[in-house]
Amino acid sequence: MTTDLAFPALHRVHPRGWLNDPNGILRSADGRWHVYFQFNPHSARHEKIHWGHMSSPDMVTWRQEPLGPVPRPGEADQDGCWSGVGLMDGDTPTLVYSGVDGTENQFSRVIVARTDPSAAELIDPGRVVAEIPEVEGLIGVRDPFLFEHDGRRWAVQGAGVCEGDGFVATLLLYDAEDLEDWRLVGTLLHGDDPAAQEHAPADLWECPQLVKVGERWVLLLSLWRHRENGDEGPVQVNHLVGDMITADDGTPRFIPTGGGRAELGPDFYAPQAVAEGGRALLWGWAWEEAERTQEQTDAQGWAGTLTSPRVLRLHGDTLLMDPAPELAVLRGDPLEPRETGLQLPAPYRAEVRVTGPAHVVLRRVDGEEQELLAAQGPATILLDGGLLEVLEQESTAATRRFHPRSGDIVLVRGQVDAAWELRRP
Repeated sequence: MTTDLAFPALHRVHPRGWLNDPNGILRSADGRWHVYFQFNPHSARHEKIHWGHMSSPDMVTWRQEPLGPVPRPGEADQDGCWSGVGLMDGDTPTLVYSGVDGTENQFSRVIVARTDPSAAELIDPGRVVAEIPEVEGLIGVRDPFLFEHDGRRWAVQGAGVCEGDGFVATLLLYDAEDLEDWRLVGTLLHGDDPAAQEHAPADLWECPQLVKVGERWVLLLSLWRHRENGDEGPVQVNHLVGDMITADDGTPRFIPTGGGRAELGPDFYAPQAVAEGGRALLWGWAWEEAERTQEQTDAQGWAGTLTSPRVLRLHGDTLLMDPAPELAVLRGDPLEPRETGLQLPAPYRAEVRVTGPAHVVLRRVDGEEQELLAAQGPATILLDGGLLEVLEQESTAATRRFHPRSGDIVLVRGQVDAAWELRRP
């Protein structure tokens, strides 16, 4: 295992390689959690993406598993296996993902692959179930997500279209009752919807995630910008709160009534949400901080991590995230705060509960200080190497990546109520 002080050892079990979007999260018939993610095992760059794979009996102790889908020469995924989801089709763990062939990777095909019952290995390496759709003005399509409505299975893909003088995000809707043969039937939501325009403006919506949170539906959208509107690529994650209805033609429609930012941190994108046991769980991708150069990342040998699993809840239209209660097992010895807060030396693994305003500060060995994140409080602060998560009780969460050096100290200044070292049980 790497000795890099920034390495989030409680989150990553793959010591080398590039990691981004969480994908294919499911719980197999034996109760074990399986989390896949976009992964390049060969370098710290986004190239020839595979699906990395780790599993856990408890969402706390993770082990590295054999790879999931991998690029296959001559197939629709020969240049990469991009984002998608997982589900149990009967007793068979099934992976649904975007395959790109290197011709024009903004346009992907949907591929379905299946594993053995333990999800240890692929038994069906994947087949195309939805071709690139013939939609006028389409600028990109990817990231399938499956859901149920009125007892039937449906799917969406994130997309964007050129309309008039600009671009409009949209969610293409498929009848996916037959997992082997998807039928495009329209749209679940179009970006010209007033609530969508206000709360999730984008040129293309990536990684759509649609889950029930309490009595409402929450649609998570990763906002993507076309190169004609600035730097091409991901921007941030927003959410819409609304209701599902059945249209006259029998297809579902999502009717948003509000929304906002899903996360305020600078290093959070492409979350995946999973309904489980009456709750909605979420993992996100925490990318390398913006100041990090490619040369530094290459030398580091690894890039990216997943956040802690979080439980979603709503307060009005505000999406709140709590640490999954399973994480309490990670608590070790209690930490005693001083009057002004808490001082955390390397390796920076701690859970801190604050009752009021607090500031998380990185103090370099030369005395220079950098504020990483602030908490309004009450909040739970989770720290694992260079991964910082602030989960507020009454406001929006935030995630930050940072890269400490030998001798640096993390300070939590404010109203600390309780704190613990975090370690593997």
